[in-house]
Amino acid sequence: MIKVGGEVDSLCTRCGMVLAHTVHAMVGPRAVKVECNTCHAVHAHRPVAAAAKRPARPRADRTVLSFDELLRAKKTAQAVKYSQAGRYELDQVIDHPTFGLGFVSDVKDGGKVQVTFRSDVKVLVHARG
Repeated sequence: MIKVGGEVDSLCTRCGMVLAHTVHAMVGPRAVKVECNTCHAVHAHRPVAAAAKRPARPRADRTVLSFDELLRAKKTAQAVKYSQAGRYELDQVIDHPTFGLGFVSDVKDGGKVQVTFRSDVKVLVHARG
């Protein structure tokens, strides 16, 4: 028997799973508002049967490329030695004395570029001098 203050299994909108919920409000014999006992989100009651009928959302196709694959697509033969005085453009390949080969992944305001290296993404200065 479901009652206010009792527990019911419901699909939690925040957790995305069927979990135990505390009943906050009822209309007749049906629970209409519940609170998740895990994350404490208060939402409309979604019975377990309704959760089973809900179709899974298709995931976007995500292709993951390695750093080597990304670098291979750039003009590595035209790599330039990094210098603060140099001016760099998007996708230009840079040979940094400490970080090695990388490519400009973003040109920022204020004389800075974001460069993607094998080990990390760094913000470097450019066009100084």
